[in-house]
Amino acid sequence: MTNFDQVPEPRPLRSAHRTALRREMTTMVATTPRRWRRSSIAFVLTLATTAGGVGVAAAAIYVHYASVTNTSTAHCYSLAQVGDNGAAIAAVGAPESNAQVTDALGVCQMLWRDGFLTPGVTHAVHVTVATTVHSVPGLVVCTMPDGTAGVFPGTTSTCAKLGLAEPRPAVVAP
Repeated sequence: MTNFDQVPEPRPLRSAHRTALRREMTTMVATTPRRWRRSSIAFVLTLATTAGGVGVAAAAIYVHYASVTNTSTAHCYSLAQVGDNGAAIAAVGAPESNAQVTDALGVCQMLWRDGFLTPGVTHAVHVTVATTVHSVPGLVVCTMPDGTAGVFPGTTSTCAKLGLAEPRPAVVAP
């Protein structure tokens, strides 16, 4: 014997209760609750805002790479801004030779260490006595629009903040 065998018969509903219940059910079915409309609009807005936020985050994370094509010169910047600050460097070689700047970051680090570049100063400083070793800020290499390497004080996000590309990563041969 199961519990279903012991279920009592339904009790008859009084006509007044039946009429009130039918009226209430008709009213509920005929109208959509405002709460549902508001919550669905809120859900759609939340979903659209989240999708937009993800898109902005993806755009912020996107890194633009470009190759350094002009290796005859490079530029060491003393400020994290594009403009007339810092010093231009060139490869040592005979005039009209194919000398190339192969380590712009290393040369700029040397200029900072020797005191030729200092934080906040827009031009190279003439150092007469090279006895002091100066601190070198964090430097990052960016590819300038003309294809030269630009070395800026800053972090890995500096290139993106300046609207410049990062140099294409070197491929290591196996």
